[in-house]
Amino acid sequence: MVDPYYINFREFSLERLKTNLATGDVLPARQILKDNIDERFEVFKSLGFHHLNDLIQALSTKQKMEKLSKHGLPVDYLVILRREVRSYIPKPVYLREIPGIAREDVEKLAAVGITHSKHMFERGRTKKNRAGLSALTGVSIESLLEIAKLSDLGRVRGIGAVFTRLFYESGADTIENLSKWDPEELFQLVHAVNKEKNISQTVPPLKDFKQYVEISTDLPKVMEFA
Repeated sequence: MVDPYYINFREFSLERLKTNLATGDVLPARQILKDNIDERFEVFKSLGFHHLNDLIQALSTKQKMEKLSKHGLPVDYLVILRREVRSYIPKPVYLREIPGIAREDVEKLAAVGITHSKHMFERGRTKKNRAGLSALTGVSIESLLEIAKLSDLGRVRGIGAVFTRLFYESGADTIENLSKWDPEELFQLVHAVNKEKNISQTVPPLKDFKQYVEISTDLPKVMEFA
């Protein structure tokens, strides 16, 4: 079953991953991913791998990686590749770490088992859900809507707790809104908003904004806000 919190890994082709790695910036410790990239992805193709989900499954355990290494793929390469592909499964953002959410609201939600963005996604996805949560916790509908939007942004790969607030304050307050932005225009606006409100010590580089917008187009638009 596909988890709608994440992108559909079965629709993310290995050819697209290969292009991202070949043309994009990778962390210095992951430069090995660019080495012999055509030959290595041909090996994956020969093994019947077609999409990101195939690769995630094939790299899920040490035993599976050792088996894969017998096809001429170095183990150190597979270890780094595993880190890269698993970065497409972002860890939930904890509500207590998002600037601007009242501590009292965080504690009330935690008392009913909602501590991070995935919990909020699962239990506050609709207006009806949030009305029930408001009655249960005493957190206002308005606050729950804001937390739901911040949690929606937390689904985007690379956007952590502080950046969810920064993007929210810049008007890219849901993944649907984020997906409609021109990356360069959003980059300029976020810089201006951060200069005014001093939300974050740093602002991501433009190349990251392009990735945020790209990933946001892939994420299921299943949270209800209207």
